[in-house]
Amino acid sequence: MNPGAGGLSQGGVGMVRVLLVMAAFVCGLAASAIAAGDELATLNLGENASCWGPVFIHYVPSLATIINTATPQESGFKEIRVAKLRLSARSADTLIVDYTEGGSCDPGFIISLIEKRGPRRLDWPIHGLDFEAPGDGLFYVRGHTDSWFDMRRKFTVEGGNLRETKQPFYYVGLETKTLRQIPVYSTQGCSEYIGRIEEGAPVTVLLSDGATFLLKTDHDILVWWRPQITQQRAEEIEGIYFAGD
Repeated sequence: MNPGAGGLSQGGVGMVRVLLVMAAFVCGLAASAIAAGDELATLNLGENASCWGPVFIHYVPSLATIINTATPQESGFKEIRVAKLRLSARSADTLIVDYTEGGSCDPGFIISLIEKRGPRRLDWPIHGLDFEAPGDGLFYVRGHTDSWFDMRRKFTVEGGNLRETKQPFYYVGLETKTLRQIPVYSTQGCSEYIGRIEEGAPVTVLLSDGATFLLKTDHDILVWWRPQITQQRAEEIEGIYFAGD
């Protein structure tokens, strides 16, 4: 074909296709960036939604449909169908987010994937009091429930499966004080005893592996500590207790 006659050579057609694909990809990224940059809206499920306090849902309005309707359960536990949402503007998957108060005061979120046959529940409830889907393809759950502290976790849905992003440690970031004398250690496994911190001493709880904690003393010394008392109230360090059973 003669390009000068108003047509394109095979090479020109191929280049146009490449440019169209690139344009579509850039538009997709832009749409995702716009969604991820949207100001988040917040839904409060109520001050008494759980035995540990209020429950919040943070979402991108353009990616979510809020339902916020109680769903009767044979177990008698309160459940709320919170929303249908997508995790990003580019995602083809629509998720259903349900809140459950759980048994024995274990509130959390149930994630289901909408398929042709209907919603498919992806896993057990994710314990937490705060759910956030900021439009970046991920969602985040945090809360001091069925854990020793306000645990922060990150998830995505890939290939129809729920996946949690592994972390080397969980961030705690709690400035607090000791409620009694506590033993501390130089190793994460708490096998090498190095001394005690006295009652009433200020400490910063920095990190945790879920059961053992890295503390910073008032002299900026780092030590490991493991709770010895498993009551549902703080007995050793203010704010650190197992909220669950």
